[in-house]
Amino acid sequence: MKNTKIKFAAILGIIAIFVSTFSVILPKPARADQFDEQIAALNKKVKEAAAAADSKKSEVDTLKGKLASIEAEINAAQQQLNLTNLEIRQTQATIDKNNEEMNRQKEILKENLRMIYKQGSISPLEVVASSKNLSDFVAQQQYLNAIKKKVDDNLAKIEQLKKELDQKKGQLNAQSSQQKEVVDGIAAKRAEQSSILARTQGEESNYRNIIKEDNSKIAELKRQQAAIISSFSSNVQYGGTGSYPWANAPFPNSIPDPWGMYQRQCVSYTAWKVASTGRRMPYWGGRGNASQWPGNARAAGIPVDGSPRVGDVAISSAGFYGHAMYVESVPGNGKVRVSQYNANWDGRYSVSDVSVAGLQFIHF
Repeated sequence: MKNTKIKFAAILGIIAIFVSTFSVILPKPARADQFDEQIAALNKKVKEAAAAADSKKSEVDTLKGKLASIEAEINAAQQQLNLTNLEIRQTQATIDKNNEEMNRQKEILKENLRMIYKQGSISPLEVVASSKNLSDFVAQQQYLNAIKKKVDDNLAKIEQLKKELDQKKGQLNAQSSQQKEVVDGIAAKRAEQSSILARTQGEESNYRNIIKEDNSKIAELKRQQAAIISSFSSNVQYGGTGSYPWANAPFPNSIPDPWGMYQRQCVSYTAWKVASTGRRMPYWGGRGNASQWPGNARAAGIPVDGSPRVGDVAISSAGFYGHAMYVESVPGNGKVRVSQYNANWDGRYSVSDVSVAGLQFIHF
């Protein structure tokens, strides 16, 4: 008998060790609220990334405006440079034309000099003798002197004009060099701004990608959370609107209802439901998460306890936001029949049976 007891005790000890070991190894079941901290952190990250992306977008717009201004500036400078270069070409053409005229006048001068030289090789007496009379001699001399003076004057004018044109061309060349430096400087500034724009656009794109990735993570976490919430409910039925007036509002949105709740959220539905039955629903905008409702109600003198009644708002405080439901019936089997919005994070209306354990009931 004693040996039997010892064997039985040993078996019980082995079973206890096995159960203890199994309980350590066996993973804990997931809870609906375990995702909320991750979702809240990702939402914060998305918000920060969105602010950074919008800031970069603003920088991009500013840079584009600067580039447009620089482009107009470089076009104006290039136009001035083009006009200067055109004036240089026109001046050079004038210089070339005057050089041709100078050469022509020099040839005339040479021809007249040859005539003067030819006449200078004979004596004045011979010139007088060859002339018809003295008046003719004087006229020839005056004619030759007049031609020489005219040629000399033309050469002097052409020489002065050439000097002026060369000076003008030099000034225009210097002006052209300066204007080209301006154009090159503006072009360098444009290249720098274009580089900054490309980098800023890349930074904005990176932030947008972060937002996209994190929103995907949030969607997955919400899907998992909704699945866990669904697992705690039974007899879930989707369909209809529950006569909720904002059932067709976009979802999600930031459109407040008369009580400060965002439309198609669980709290907006329960606030409307209370008001639609003729009871007073306080304005709780800014502190309207479901998990805040019990504290809001107590502060307003509205009773809150763990005993459900038809017409109560049932509050689950699990998770970051909690969940608000309207009690439609109390079957008395440890569950209540509720109607609700957004139980599955999709803004839809549904009814389900939920356990009263852990819930708080606000008696409006």
